[in-house]
Formats: sequence, C-alpha cells, structure tokens
Amino acid sequence: MKTNFLLLFILILAANCSTEAQKKLPCAEIQKLINSTYNFKPSKLDANERTTKSAAMDAVWEKVTANQKELLPCLRGAINSPTADNFFKFDASNLLFSLDPTDETKKTLIKAYAEVDFDDVDLQYWMPYIARLGFEGFDVSTAGESWLKHPNPFYYLPQHGTLKVDKEIGALIIYGSMDESIATPALVKIASQENNPAREIAARLLMRQSTPEAFRELKKLNQKGLSENTRQNINALLTKPNLLTAREGKPKITRQEYLDAFQKLVDGKPDAFMDLAIKVTDGEKDAIAVMKPEDIPLIRKARRYFAATANPHSPEWYKSFTDILMALTWKPEIIEQKA
Repeated sequence: MKTNFLLLFILILAANCSTEAQKKLPCAEIQKLINSTYNFKPSKLDANERTTKSAAMDAVWEKVTANQKELLPCLRGAINSPTADNFFKFDASNLLFSLDPTDETKKTLIKAYAEVDFDDVDLQYWMPYIARLGFEGFDVSTAGESWLKHPNPFYYLPQHGTLKVDKEIGALIIYGSMDESIATPALVKIASQENNPAREIAARLLMRQSTPEAFRELKKLNQKGLSENTRQNINALLTKPNLLTAREGKPKITRQEYLDAFQKLVDGKPDAFMDLAIKVTDGEKDAIAVMKPEDIPLIRKARRYFAATANPHSPEWYKSFTDILMALTWKPEIIEQKA
C-alpha cells in the first residue's frame, strides 16, 4: 500500500514538473526572439537598418498576437525584468496595451514611457498616450519629470503646420491632463527644488492650477532663484489677480447649455462645446455668470480634456477654462485656510 502511494506521489510530482517545464518553454522561446531583436538603439540606425529591425519587431508582435494566451504573461514578465532594455519596454508596452488594455497594463506603459530615451521615439506619438492616461485619472508625473529633464523636447503635428509643442507646452499637456489632486503635489515637488532647472515651468504651471491647494502651496514656496517676472506674477496672483468679470446683462449661454456641452466634452464629444464657442466667442463671461460652485469639478475636467488633446492649441483652451475657474474660485481667504 505504501509503495503504491509513493509511486502515485512520484507520478503526480513528475506531471507537475512537466507542466511547469511546458509553461516555461514558450517564455524561453519568445525571450530568445526578444533578445535577438531588441539589441539596438533606433537613434543609431541608418535607413536600411531601421527597415530590417522594423520587420524583426513586427515578427515579435505577430507571434505574441497569434498566441496571446501563452505569450502575454511571458511578454509582461519580459517587460518587468530588471535587465530589460528601455526601448524594448517602450515598444512591448505598446503591444501589451493593444492586446490587454487593463489598468495594470496602463501603469506598465506609463513606466516604460517615462524611462525610454526620447532620442529613440517620436514624441508626437509618445505624448498623446501619456496625456490620455493622465485624463483617465492615472498618475503620469514620472513621464512629466522625464519630459522636463530632457534638454529640449519638442514635436510638430502635420495638421498644425509650423506650430510647435515645446518644453513648456508639453509640460502643460502632461500635468494639465492629470487631476489637480495628483498634479499639484508633483509640481510642488519640482518647484521646491532650488537646483531643478524645471522649477520655473513648475511654478508657472502651479499658478494655472487655480485650486485652493495650489494657491496655498505657492504662498509657502521659497521663491529664491526664481526669475523676477515669475516672482511678481506669483505675488500678484496671491494678492490681487486680474480676474475676468461676468457679462453685464443677460447671458448669451445658459447654465444648462454649458453643463450639457461640458459633459459631452469630457465624454469625448466636443462638437456641442465647439458650436457654443463659435456662437459666442467670449463665452467665458457667460460661464462666470451662470455656473455654480457645484459645477467646478466638471469645469476642471473639461479643462483637462483640452490639455489631453496634446496639440499646440492646448494652452489657449486651457487658459480659457483657467480664467473661468479663477473667477469662480479665487478669494483671498482661501489662501489663508489650512488644508
């Protein structure tokens, strides 16, 4: 009886070992393909080499796509390996996102985007992913720090001609797309570091947050090392800002029209809002007149939508909503209040 039991135990153990070996086999195969494919820096290749490597990368994508059940866990493991190449992580996170767009995948993608060498990617495609995930509620501040650390990040969009998304516009897109409760602490961290070259940009973005928390953080901020212009603007914001005033007389746009248009906007349907903007070019005056305190979260989210469009016009739309928010929220007493 004992012999039979021992034999059964050995057979079960052997079966389990065999199953584990089978699980490891496809991962070993795809890892071998990854190692032989992602052994380069795109920025160092000539045109012919790029064509060759592009075909090799396509082969990896096709293999994983055709065998998702087996290979997606392998791909995720390869991306999370401490020895993984940064460009591989960037490219593979896009593949993973295309097949498995879960929150876990999105966090993996944000990390990979933050770590990739900007010289190896096209920033006009890098930025929209980060901005969209910021708008969805994810913390993309690590990508924002990478953007700000680069000496001169920029890109152009063909549909916008010669208009450029430069370092400051890109920073507004990244931090402006995030919920202010996430963006404000991240900006405070940078603005508080006296030796951080990006602190001027961070301070200017904090001024645009238009939240009680941002106002109070600006009041506490050590201004040493900031430019005279930035210091003057911070002090003016905290003492007597130039606020937009409501329209005199009857508003041209009703509160309900704005509520409907803003909600559609954050749902990704901008047509109703754009129709209002064309109909009344100074509609901010109406928004200040008709919107109520309980509408402020929706207005903030509508502002984040325009930041997340990630184009050279993002700052213009962001400013329009900032003017509305400043008029609705700024009071000298909120700066003195404790959080």
